[in-house]
Amino acid sequence: MAFVGIDAVVFGATDMAQARRMFLDWGLKKLEDNRAGLVFATELGGQVIVRPDGAPGLRPRISDTCQFREVIYGVSSKAHLAGINRDLSRDREVIKDKDGTLHIVDDGGVNVGFRVWRHQKEKTQAATAWNGPGSRRRINQVAPHYTQARPFKIGHIVFYVPDVRVAERFYRERLGFFLSDRYAGGAATYLRWARRSEHHNLFMSRSKTGTTDLNHIAFEVHNLHEVIGGGREFARRGWPVFVGPGRHPISSAYFWYFKSPLGGNIEYFCDADHVTDAWKPSNYRRNRFSEWHLTDGIKQLDDGIVRPSLAAVRAIEKEQKSRAPKNQAAKRSSAARV
Repeated sequence: MAFVGIDAVVFGATDMAQARRMFLDWGLKKLEDNRAGLVFATELGGQVIVRPDGAPGLRPRISDTCQFREVIYGVSSKAHLAGINRDLSRDREVIKDKDGTLHIVDDGGVNVGFRVWRHQKEKTQAATAWNGPGSRRRINQVAPHYTQARPFKIGHIVFYVPDVRVAERFYRERLGFFLSDRYAGGAATYLRWARRSEHHNLFMSRSKTGTTDLNHIAFEVHNLHEVIGGGREFARRGWPVFVGPGRHPISSAYFWYFKSPLGGNIEYFCDADHVTDAWKPSNYRRNRFSEWHLTDGIKQLDDGIVRPSLAAVRAIEKEQKSRAPKNQAAKRSSAARV
């Protein structure tokens, strides 16, 4: 497999403190924090890099309203990186860093980089144990609870582009990406970087303004519990919800999107379809963004019945424990008086 994953995404920022707080609240691990900028990592190692606006070597903004600068894809070998360099140099400028990273502008107007993958590779691990009719896999153990998400990897990235057909042709013919699904009439396309992969790693949608921009960056987490637990905590810390939680009918993934002050959105997702050569792409004619998303179509029942959340129960239990020694002391004092 030539492409391994999204090695890094790069942003500029005028408010570095805000960017630091957001990505720490998001659950990423901080690797660097100095005058040059911030570097955060997912569990697998994919990085979010934030440099001060105007920093040397920082690529141009993708738009006037977004601080996204570049997505860097990791490839499997130096030989593959050299092949990309040879091919793309035929018709565009390719900038090569001292560390070998290549930088180009794709046919949709997005700043894109390529380097040999520097991080871990995804390994087989025990999946979340779910119980269902005829399949009782979680025995004598409680399902996991999450008070904050810890993103596993950067799963996909989504852009608005002026011409989806042109952008798709570049990725399929020049970089060897594979088609998973489309919206008819050049409205949008779902692409993946390997024959066998999650449903999509790159999604491009036709821009209504004829310009290029970032829609969102998606971070995979381990399960639905983490989407909900992580999303609730991120929202509790004051970050605005864009849409969700919910579920996509295309890719089947559960999602929760939040607005990013750096522009575009960031997404927690899990349980996306995994496809192979046997997958048959569809050509959809109507927008199928969500199968459902809260609070879409949900009427809240006002019946006066208290339905406490786990957080509320834990708060009550904590208060009861703190009162217990005082109550016991009062009982002992009362018994002595009798």
